[in-house]
Amino acid sequence: MRPGPCRLRVARAAAFVFLFLLAVPLLLGFAFGISPAAALALIGSTLLLQAAAAVVGLSLGLHPAVVLLFLTSVAAAVLFGILEACELFAGRSRMIQSLLSKIDAKIGRIEYLRRYGALMLIPVIWIPGIALYGAPVVAWIFRYPRAASLLCMLAGWMIAILAVMAAALGLVRLAF
Repeated sequence: MRPGPCRLRVARAAAFVFLFLLAVPLLLGFAFGISPAAALALIGSTLLLQAAAAVVGLSLGLHPAVVLLFLTSVAAAVLFGILEACELFAGRSRMIQSLLSKIDAKIGRIEYLRRYGALMLIPVIWIPGIALYGAPVVAWIFRYPRAASLLCMLAGWMIAILAVMAAALGLVRLAF
């Protein structure tokens, strides 16, 4: 990849990450009367605790829908940033390109990976240790389409947040 397009991709990725990591949550905070300090605390909690940060948002007295919006915005920034970083590294390394072609050949023979594809990312994002930071790498390694991958990972992320909030609010205890 030539330096010009590479710099443009890096700038675009940085702008997207900045927008969804800081600007959107701070604007949401402003719209819902949340202090910038509380908004930044929730952003940092999301980066550290991932879906469990929903408990932090609820403890700040935020409405569950606002917590869902905050955490999803931060997740979108992280997921996109990691996917873009993987693509940039792959474009610059022949070794990584060779490894990916070997993985593609093996994956092509596994029926359920071809059949379900990016839909498998919905439960993958729930796995501790993989979750928010590993799921985009899995999507990239398996070469799933970017838009479908992002949608599936965000859907799985939102389900995980809803499950954490349901547990925190005691709704799980009521259902069982």
